[in-house]
Amino acid sequence: MKKEKYFRLNKEETEALAQEYGTPLLVLSLEQIEKNYRLLRTHLPRVKVFYAIKANPHRRILELMRDLGSNFDVASDGEIMELSSLGVDGSRMIYANPMKTVNGLRACRNAGVGKMTFDSAGEIDKMARECPGATVLLRIRIDNSSAHVDLNKKFGAAREQALELLLKARDAGLDAAGIAFHVGSQTTSADPYLYALDIAREIFEEAAAAGMQLRIMDIGGGFPIPEPKVRFNLQEMLNQINARLDEDFPGVEIWAEPGRFICGTAVNLITSVTGVTWRAAVVFP
Repeated sequence: MKKEKYFRLNKEETEALAQEYGTPLLVLSLEQIEKNYRLLRTHLPRVKVFYAIKANPHRRILELMRDLGSNFDVASDGEIMELSSLGVDGSRMIYANPMKTVNGLRACRNAGVGKMTFDSAGEIDKMARECPGATVLLRIRIDNSSAHVDLNKKFGAAREQALELLLKARDAGLDAAGIAFHVGSQTTSADPYLYALDIAREIFEEAAAAGMQLRIMDIGGGFPIPEPKVRFNLQEMLNQINARLDEDFPGVEIWAEPGRFICGTAVNLITSVTGVTWRAAVVFP
């Protein structure tokens, strides 16, 4: 497989831009943003992409992703209002913060955001009160100690609570539609995704036995970008995930919430050393 090329300024380009515009200077490649988006769409063709704008909410990125047809993962009322100001309909957003504020839920109601995730019983009561009838996905905890940032230390319901929480959401008048997970940032192997999908498949079957037909699977984000001494085969990884989705979740709507993967290779930051001094035998640039 050919090695992926990413946006990286060389020394001459960096010096020329610094001289023309000054520093600090952020340089953004919209071409790289689009390339990253289309790569995911190619290797995960069934996946509906929800760009996690917390990774980088630069307006030009949001405008491009909007125009490419992307959906958006939002985590606050401010993010919802920003997208609304760009003409993004609420149907293209998911309020994916497992711990929601009342202001966030009211922003959802005002903007027509009807999709959200949850991982506890307390969230069910808030969603049912502020956004009755919302389509909700239960976020489950997936342990992945190899992740650069293991978000499951903070978010996610325990596997044994899954059916109980789904039933509670349904009984509260919500559209309990599926399962969500996030294996953690910078996951360099398909294995944690495959493990998560095994657990999700069990929950789908349990729900069906209890009279609930789940129809949506959200595989989160965590897709890797290059960093020193980290090796991975991205296309092979995505192809493995896609094959498992086809095998175990035919007919199920598939979502993903990439953030760093979309924007992390598209930005270079140029800064200057403005002075050097000595403090207690330590150099401070």
